[in-house]
Amino acid sequence: MSTKKDDKKASAEVEEVPRKSKKTLILIIAAVLVVLAAGGGAAWFFLVKNKAHAEENKKKSSEPTAPALFVPLDRFTVNLVQEQGDQVMQLGITLKTYDPELEEKIKKEMPEIRSRLLELLSSKRASELQTLQGKKRLAAEILYLTNKILGFKKTPPPDLSPPAAPVAQTPVAPVSGSSGGLSAALQQADVNPVVPAPQKPVSVKDFLPEPNEDGGSRDGVVDVLFTDFIIQ
Repeated sequence: MSTKKDDKKASAEVEEVPRKSKKTLILIIAAVLVVLAAGGGAAWFFLVKNKAHAEENKKKSSEPTAPALFVPLDRFTVNLVQEQGDQVMQLGITLKTYDPELEEKIKKEMPEIRSRLLELLSSKRASELQTLQGKKRLAAEILYLTNKILGFKKTPPPDLSPPAAPVAQTPVAPVSGSSGGLSAALQQADVNPVVPAPQKPVSVKDFLPEPNEDGGSRDGVVDVLFTDFIIQ
């Protein structure tokens, strides 16, 4: 009797093994299908997204570019910081923009624009503005200041303020009736002449428009052009 029971138990275990193997195989196949479906869905999502992005860029590139508009300002006449007597600068400024509505806004804000620019211009020295670098620095400062007044956030120009002008040393006249002492020491002191820094040779590339530092944005005023630049 025990032999028959053992045979039945053994045959039941043999039948159970294939059932478990089939169940495990089905679970593995289901898991693989789930992974493939998820990967396919992600690939489809990225393909559709990239295609939509490419079509949007193509549409933007095919749109006609708005022509540039130039808004001239009245000529500025200011006194510069004294270096060699009184010096006056006459400056003509034209603002470049691509926004047709900005011209009217510039006219409305003109009193403040002129006031701020007069303050900026009158703080300059003639020696700062004689070089091409000095003129480009001034244009960048005018551009930033004007956009600030008009409510546009732009990258501020780098701080390229020139060092303070050296003060020339004047020999001390001898004091009558004095011999030696401080007066004699001052007269014998060496006076080092101020040697100007060598200027970088100017290339035609230096006159090209500066690259846009705001990622190619055409908002606000995009450039400052000088139509007159006279220092007397």
